[in-house]
Amino acid sequence: MPCKLDRTRTISLQLYSPAYSDRSRKSERGQRDMGPGSTLEARQAMADESTLSLVPTFVVVAVDATGMGIILPLLPFYSQRLGATPFLIGALISVYAVCQLIAGPVVGILSDRYGRRKVLIVSQIGTLVGFVLLALAGNLTLVFLARIIDGLTSGNISVAHAYAAEHSAPATRKQALGMTSGAIGTGLLLGPALSSFLVHYGQTAPVWAAAALSLISILATIALLPPDHPASEPLYQHRVPEPTLVRSLFGMRYAWRLLGLLIVFFFVNSMFLSQIGLFLSARFSWDGQPFGARELGWMFAYAGFINMVVQGLLITRANLAASDRSIVMAAFACMGLGFAGLAAGSNIGLLAVYLTLIIVGTMFARSTLTAELSRSTAINRQGMIMGLNQSLMSGANISAPLLSGALIGHRLFVPWALAMAAIAAVGAALAGQLLDTPRAR
Repeated sequence: MPCKLDRTRTISLQLYSPAYSDRSRKSERGQRDMGPGSTLEARQAMADESTLSLVPTFVVVAVDATGMGIILPLLPFYSQRLGATPFLIGALISVYAVCQLIAGPVVGILSDRYGRRKVLIVSQIGTLVGFVLLALAGNLTLVFLARIIDGLTSGNISVAHAYAAEHSAPATRKQALGMTSGAIGTGLLLGPALSSFLVHYGQTAPVWAAAALSLISILATIALLPPDHPASEPLYQHRVPEPTLVRSLFGMRYAWRLLGLLIVFFFVNSMFLSQIGLFLSARFSWDGQPFGARELGWMFAYAGFINMVVQGLLITRANLAASDRSIVMAAFACMGLGFAGLAAGSNIGLLAVYLTLIIVGTMFARSTLTAELSRSTAINRQGMIMGLNQSLMSGANISAPLLSGALIGHRLFVPWALAMAAIAAVGAALAGQLLDTPRAR
């Protein structure tokens, strides 16, 4: 019997907060006393309360994402100034991804065991150290070292997704994850805009701003996020056998199909993001000057704005009108059309249309697949599955930037764009085969 007990653990079916459990108990008693019509109102009230409890998470992730958004448009040109070729810029992204690949599962499992908040703080400290070292870097070696440190302690987004999934009811989990994605979109709107403004004051000014925001994010996590207690026993609980990690991994058949689709998405997205700055610089100009960090910053800010629109207005309406499979297929199709358009010409007006197609498709694909992945996994495995998701993303980010850098380095701009269009078409076809219909699910 002791052996059997050793293989069990308490699994929370509600939030860790005792106050939340008390409110949930009262709400359930109230629902038993009310008629069927009042039950819907009670559920809506609980959903609203669950959403309010995630506001601190939104603030923390938005501040953190703003810091990352500042670096995104700057890094290619910052590295190029220190002598990096397109291939080395791709390698810079790949080495960060290698570190993420190593650290991703560890970060996820540690957050399952010791709590999201503690692991999130450690991850944010690593990001702060990486930004400070990047600001002080006078050569490419230090730039690589800064990205290695940031990569080894990365996990901010995967832990935040797990936190949001864990602190929401199953019925509202997609909205909770959408709220987290909306926070990322907010950061990716403000960050690149700040980068475009601050670059006038020197190449390192945006990096120091990112470091300052990273520090603010750490303080916000400590002050705003309530501590979680993985070992505690909340009101709603039952004991079930705890399977081994290997059995858990091999038992998630539908989750692996989703992860396969996410690999395709991550690969094509990484090809695009790693070299879009140099592609635009070589093919487009603004006011007689090639695209630089300022123009790329505004492009990323526009992407952040589209993300907010998708998360705040479009994703819920799309879910009412179409299945997840249809949404993901349409998202990959939009991305493919946008990539094919990039290969077609160098007109600024059409560039805005192509980029909009790519960004909208990217946002819908990422949000839908991430939410579906979360729903396919038990609540006590959210950290593990999101860490695994980040590791697979890192695996795609290792090879894709190298391939992309080699193509751009040899000025093969049209093959670069057409290769991404072909991969997006493969993603659309796979989505039709791998994703379940609502009836099958």
